[in-house]
Amino acid sequence: MSVYDYFDDLIKPEFTPPAVVFRVVWPILYILMFVSLYLFLKADGNNLKEWGFWLFITQLALNFMWSPVFFYYKRIQLAFIIAILLTVAVAGMIFVFYKASPVSGLINIPYLIWLIFADILNYKIIILNNIEIG
Repeated sequence: MSVYDYFDDLIKPEFTPPAVVFRVVWPILYILMFVSLYLFLKADGNNLKEWGFWLFITQLALNFMWSPVFFYYKRIQLAFIIAILLTVAVAGMIFVFYKASPVSGLINIPYLIWLIFADILNYKIIILNNIEIG
């Protein structure tokens, strides 16, 4: 039995994309993330490198935490909290990256939009499956 099998049994909102969408979107977003980090770090006169780098590492760690918490540990409510923290970290990262290199900030906008969508999806799964938050 796969750790993903239980996901099939959850009640999901009608706007849940098919699995193939996730397999296409995430590699693109990871490429954009790392391109943005590169552009941010090479920006001239960038006095925000350390702050921006740690925001990048923080959001990446939160990103990597979400899947095992949601799928393996089946802690959907904790995954939702992680997702919200991830969205806030990415918004902060975009702000800092933009100050040093506007392009490095702007190319993370699709990532932020995807995260907001994922937050809504995660929340709706909690509601539809009567999972208590807290």
